[in-house]
Amino acid sequence: MYDEVSVFAENKPGKLSMVAEVLSKAGIDILAMDVADEGQYGVFKMLTVDPMKAREALAAAGMTTALTQVTCIEIPDQPGGLVKLANAVEKTGINLTQAYGCILERGKRAVFVVKGDNLPAIEAAVTAAGLTVLNKL
Repeated sequence: MYDEVSVFAENKPGKLSMVAEVLSKAGIDILAMDVADEGQYGVFKMLTVDPMKAREALAAAGMTTALTQVTCIEIPDQPGGLVKLANAVEKTGINLTQAYGCILERGKRAVFVVKGDNLPAIEAAVTAAGLTVLNKL
């Protein structure tokens, strides 16, 4: 499992650059990001090299933050790569409540970040299906 950093911000121009600048000045690399529009407010969900340090830097800058556990699963970067993950989770009967992904190495590896009702069971199911759970990025 991995800690995802969430930042809650008013849905206005410049908020992304503000988050990126705070993390840059703190020397924190953003590995993946999902931006969700929730009406008047938005949520930036990020994987960073150092989630605790990222949260502290953002909070010190006056931003509302949270840490949430997610699972990062490596899948093949090829047609059908996501099917293996989806089928493994479906067999458990566990609902995924959040998911996003990115390519790690084009044509070879991608990572899919998921949150669900039972992360240990999701990790066990995808591991049994031959996929790799990443504990470090």
